[in-house]
Amino acid sequence: MLGTVYGYIRLDGDDQAEEDHLHDQLSDHATAQSLVLADVFVDRNTPPARIVRPGLTELLVRLRRIEGCGVLVASLDHLSPSLPVRQAILVEISNVGGQVLEVATRPATSLR
Repeated sequence: MLGTVYGYIRLDGDDQAEEDHLHDQLSDHATAQSLVLADVFVDRNTPPARIVRPGLTELLVRLRRIEGCGVLVASLDHLSPSLPVRQAILVEISNVGGQVLEVATRPATSLR
């Protein structure tokens, strides 16, 4: 069972109000699920096809250091709306021991 999660937000632009709204959504969901939201990593102005991203890279480094953590996203589209790119990112997260939790439609999504 996960206790600690890290949020991840990918924004096409640089809309601070959208970022704040998404951060609140992640925080509220974590609280409702009795999870600790340790940090939120954000990539701004990021094309959905780009796999290497500063915020995502930092998130993967953190997941390598701390065993048994999850990644909380508002929807899987925050990883990427492109299914092949999304799948590659899900594999990267799984390979470092992370589990992806989605707020939008399902309580949990994992490759394990």
